[in-house]
Amino acid sequence: MLKSKLQKKILLIVTSLILFLMLLMLTVFVVTDYINLFDRSHTVGLQTAKMLSYMDTVKDGLEERTDVEKVGDLEAVIEHYSHQVDATFIVIQDKSGRILASPDELQIGDVIPFEDGFKAVVFGANYSMLSNEIIGPSVSSKAPIYNKEENQIIGVVTVGYLISDLQKIVQHRVEKLLLISLIILVLGILISYLLAKSIRKDTFGLEPEQIASFYMERKAILASIDEGIIAVDQLGKITLINTAARSILSISNRRKGDPIESIFPNLPVLTKLDKSVSRSFEVVYGKKRLVVSSMPLQFEGEQKGALITFRDTTEMMEVVNTLYEVRKYSDDLRAQAHEYTNKLYLISGLLQLGKYEEAIRTIQTEISISDDTNQFIFENIKDAHVQAILFGKVGKASEMKVDFEIDENSSLEQLPEWFGTGALTVILGNLIDNALEEVANYPDGQVSFFALDFGEDVIFEVSDNGKGIPPELQDELFKKGYSTKSSTGRGIGLANVDGAIRVLGGTIQVTSTEEGTIFSVYIPKYPDNEEREMR
Repeated sequence: MLKSKLQKKILLIVTSLILFLMLLMLTVFVVTDYINLFDRSHTVGLQTAKMLSYMDTVKDGLEERTDVEKVGDLEAVIEHYSHQVDATFIVIQDKSGRILASPDELQIGDVIPFEDGFKAVVFGANYSMLSNEIIGPSVSSKAPIYNKEENQIIGVVTVGYLISDLQKIVQHRVEKLLLISLIILVLGILISYLLAKSIRKDTFGLEPEQIASFYMERKAILASIDEGIIAVDQLGKITLINTAARSILSISNRRKGDPIESIFPNLPVLTKLDKSVSRSFEVVYGKKRLVVSSMPLQFEGEQKGALITFRDTTEMMEVVNTLYEVRKYSDDLRAQAHEYTNKLYLISGLLQLGKYEEAIRTIQTEISISDDTNQFIFENIKDAHVQAILFGKVGKASEMKVDFEIDENSSLEQLPEWFGTGALTVILGNLIDNALEEVANYPDGQVSFFALDFGEDVIFEVSDNGKGIPPELQDELFKKGYSTKSSTGRGIGLANVDGAIRVLGGTIQVTSTEEGTIFSVYIPKYPDNEEREMR
């Protein structure tokens, strides 16, 4: 029994199609075959009639019709040629209409006046026509018979095919065709049943409306997910992209069929599909930082592709950088406040002890140092964000008893807006803080800052006179979690620095010896947009 609507529908459609084709084929065959039989009857009948009219046996039989032997020859002739051309009848009449030879012996000797055959008797015409003149409705072909000597018409040959016989021939052929068609119908029903069963198996027993419902549900679910989702097949061709993915990557849905490398170059998801383990990693896509996860897709133990999910962490990183910036400013202000509080206590003590001149000299010295530093920063460092960072670090260095100086050759104009305050704070703040912490316990600890925007690049250098970094460890500096310090929760700052620099399209170099370390940052002022997108 057919329990599936899909099976019933396929069986009904295929059966109806076969029946329609069979009916159409039978109709075309019957009409074509009937027309061809009529045409053949006309042609063959006329040719046979003309041939018999020229035969000497037929002429002799008419001229000597009293001779029983000659009449017998006519009977033999018409019987022979009737079988040869499958004619229903061949009748030979003399000029008066008397039948001399006929397949029906009872007709021999009867006189049938020429009505349809008068053209042959009167005008000597050869022709075919539909006639009821001799036996019944038939396709009759007539030809006049001339005598040998005087060339006068002495009789008529009629070759006929009964309409009923032609219909029986067509009917017999149709019966054979119906038998073949019935076999084809049975085979078609069997094949359609097997096809429906196979399709149902491929669709896990689901009906079309259930598949459509699941498809719409899946489409709605994928559209509502905030994470970007891309599915790829075994060859790495994209098979699915959800709405969030198109929005995050700013791509169209027409990317289906494209290789995943066209979106994420060098993605490691396709090189390790032998294990069902999810992997996560960071990818820089244009100005966005994405956290990408990949999971191999398997079905019945066979690898079918991979599912890639990703989330845009750019906004989150901006918030983190902003909070980091605020914290840095807060720490720097606290350091400045603490340092100035200590100096105020010193001045207050000097005043209480009556050492007014020494207190005045201390105040003047601090004012002079502060004025010189502030004036140099304002004159040579024109970018307000960098100024704010440096003012804070000057106070922090003073609290840590570290000599923090700004290279007198520094020169920095207003930076382009796309640099961003957060990125500058992450880069300069971390590099200067690391340098200050490195030399904080040194009696002559010194940190130097240099900035230059001459040419097409902006250059920042932060150097210290610490113990340096061994060459074998320099490649590990920018990895998350790695730190030269033993305390936990470290190893994040330089990784963030490297990430912020890469987003800006820049590079960082480390030069370190036993006499100290220099971090050099190169950021293009006006990078090519397409190049930045590739980065």
